Amino acid sequence: MKLRALLPLFVVCASTAPTARTPRFERVHALDPAEGVFAYARISPDGRYLAYASETRAPRRRDPQRTVTVIDLRTRKLLFTEPGIDAYFSPDGERMIYLSFEGSGSVAIRHHRTGAITRDVAPVALGDYFSWGLRDGRNLILTIDSRYYFLDGDRGVLPAGTVQACLGIGTGERPLLSRDGRRITTFVRGTVVVRNLTDCEGILDTGIGGAKADFSWDGRYIAFHVQKLNGAGYEIQVVDTERRTVRTVTNLSGSSYFPSWTRDGRLSFRYDGDDYRGFMMASDVLSARERPLPENPAPLPARRKWSDLFPETPAPTSRVSLVMVWSTWSAHSPGALLDLQRARKSLRQQSIDVGIMMATEPGSLEPDIARLLDTHGVGLPRIPLGAARLALTEAHNQIPTTLLFRNGELIDRRLGAQTTAQLEQWVSEAGYTRR
Repeated sequence: MKLRALLPLFVVCASTAPTARTPRFERVHALDPAEGVFAYARISPDGRYLAYASETRAPRRRDPQRTVTVIDLRTRKLLFTEPGIDAYFSPDGERMIYLSFEGSGSVAIRHHRTGAITRDVAPVALGDYFSWGLRDGRNLILTIDSRYYFLDGDRGVLPAGTVQACLGIGTGERPLLSRDGRRITTFVRGTVVVRNLTDCEGILDTGIGGAKADFSWDGRYIAFHVQKLNGAGYEIQVVDTERRTVRTVTNLSGSSYFPSWTRDGRLSFRYDGDDYRGFMMASDVLSARERPLPENPAPLPARRKWSDLFPETPAPTSRVSLVMVWSTWSAHSPGALLDLQRARKSLRQQSIDVGIMMATEPGSLEPDIARLLDTHGVGLPRIPLGAARLALTEAHNQIPTTLLFRNGELIDRRLGAQTTAQLEQWVSEAGYTRR
């Protein structure tokens, strides 16, 4: 009797059992057709406010206008704009640090409730691309140049510290800080590495060639975008630093970039596809299937030749050569290309023999490439870069990336946009020849 009584209940439960969960996506803010985004965007801890650097161009001007923009995703209202870049929310969501272009430029902090802005928070020379953590009750800022400082109110406490170099990995490049201010994600020889901020303990090399990796609020997970296996765009992956596993969160037709965690475990990210351009929010992120991290990933070759990266193109005859790898989706690219073009002209005027070329990463579409080059008046020689060789350039970490060759061998590379002056100095240090 008991068995008969329980049987119908079992059948009902089986027929109404929930299906397997998967990540869910919501479009939260569309970009205007002519609007770009400079570098990363950041979501507030509660997921309500989105901060990004909007990039637009005024008529008859080639130089872009970059504006820190804060949107209330609940009301769809614009809350704040100011010329600048690299906004990042404080852990309590009450403040925002950014690089302001007002006046002569400064590091600034805005209080969202009052609108009050503190300028000259810290020297601009310490770097931008800020991240913000709370370490032992003290607010801590980390910059792209691996420099960090505590805040006393809205003022940086100087002198700033520098991320310690560790055996086998060095300092790393272009780090982001965990919310507790104790760990960072950084790039080492093309892969995303997790390490402590102030010492060399707890080093985890994910073995994955991803972009800038944002920590979840509990510090366990990191999220970043990587090139799709077919080379056609980018997807979001999440690494569990405790279980040493990785999940692919997005399986969308377009490209997903620069994820940012909310306190409750959602991910905000930028999306660029034929169907939609703007920002999205992913829920149930950890329902994506996990798999082990790569075991004993093959390191990048210590020596890389021109023929390894660009086999379709004969090596330049000049002793020193530069190649910039760029993309249409990176708002850094136009300015970097124009600086490279100016460097090419200047070096030629000085009779300095340097080969200068550009290559687009495989995710950029030809119509977009042609439009960008025409809009900005870029006429640099372009060479092909196959999807399978993008990792050899390390440009999957940061677009644009510039490669320096000497006598057909890669001797250095720099992540991120370089100014004309930086490029000329770099060439000088490499030992050029004159025509």
